[in-house]
Amino acid sequence: MTEHEHELSTAGAQKRERRVCHSIQVNVGVRAAVIVLLVLASGSVRAQSVRDHTRLTPTRSTGVTEAQATELTLTLTDASVRPIQTWVRTAGAIDSARRTVTAWVPAAEGALVRIGQRVRAFSPESRSSMYQARITQVQQEGDRARVTAVLAGQGRQESTHYVLEVVTELGEFLSVPNEAIIETEGTRVVYVPQGQGRYVPREIRVGVQGELFTQVLEGLRPGEQVVTFGSFFIDAEHQLKGF
Repeated sequence: MTEHEHELSTAGAQKRERRVCHSIQVNVGVRAAVIVLLVLASGSVRAQSVRDHTRLTPTRSTGVTEAQATELTLTLTDASVRPIQTWVRTAGAIDSARRTVTAWVPAAEGALVRIGQRVRAFSPESRSSMYQARITQVQQEGDRARVTAVLAGQGRQESTHYVLEVVTELGEFLSVPNEAIIETEGTRVVYVPQGQGRYVPREIRVGVQGELFTQVLEGLRPGEQVVTFGSFFIDAEHQLKGF
């Protein structure tokens, strides 16, 4: 074989070797891509399965024994029309006579405060002592409001400032206690007794939220009962039974 023929033979062998290597790389890449897709699909199926199990299933009820109900102090409350209160909190200085406290609140909260509203006043020096008071003046000044409260009795000698909680009412609405509502995945759920110690979840739509009660716009009728104390236990049981 001449030198030229040897070079051609060597070049051909190298070219075939490159084609084989390229083919192997392609096959490996394809296989890797297939494996990744299978893993993702499998994970998606498993995740979907978990979501299916934890979704709200109002057709399935959850049972609670009498012993569990007693241990949990399971409490039912009616959905009813009642006043919804919110508390405006602030702090201010007391005058030299130790009776009148003046404080400032944002304008939005000041719009809720009315003359005559009840106030709870606390001294930082004695948090266990609470004074009853009443709002006697509300004055809007730009982006805030000045409120004046008069204590029912004389304040403490050493206290120069008081924390105020003004009890304001937003109105009367169909509502349930705040602790009855469970928030899950952007929805709000209450548990309604079905009889014989069984409870079913009910999705509701809510409105204004107060310190103790939340307005119910949809999902409950006046007089229907919901679980208040013990609702988280029933919800946990309901979720576990989905698996």
